[in-house]
Amino acid sequence: MRIRGLLVATVLCASLGTAAFADPILGTWQVEPDHKGQIGLVVIRRCGEAFCGRVMEVFDRAGTSVVTRSMGRDLFWDLKANGNGQYSGGQVWVPLHDRVYDAKARLKGDRLIVRGCIGPVCDGQTWNRVD
Repeated sequence: MRIRGLLVATVLCASLGTAAFADPILGTWQVEPDHKGQIGLVVIRRCGEAFCGRVMEVFDRAGTSVVTRSMGRDLFWDLKANGNGQYSGGQVWVPLHDRVYDAKARLKGDRLIVRGCIGPVCDGQTWNRVD
């Protein structure tokens, strides 16, 4: 009986620890409209010790769900938390150019500034939290 109680307590502490240490970057984000006016939803999740962001859904200007080549693909991967809402060290795929760049991001409340860089030259978007 005592071992069973210890096991239950261990499982509860482990599950509470995971929730307590959930990173604020995790969740669903709406990206800026692309050159066609399409808006994507990206889900950011843990990938090992880093973060990945996958395109889960895309909508056209009228709000209709559409299928694109980026759906189901990771837009970025290997992004690592540096503290104070700063992330770096990963790679980002830019569908418009079909190229991969060095990635970094900065979290400011419910906005995530995602940047792709070649050396010191960076460009990017501001994403808004959906959930």
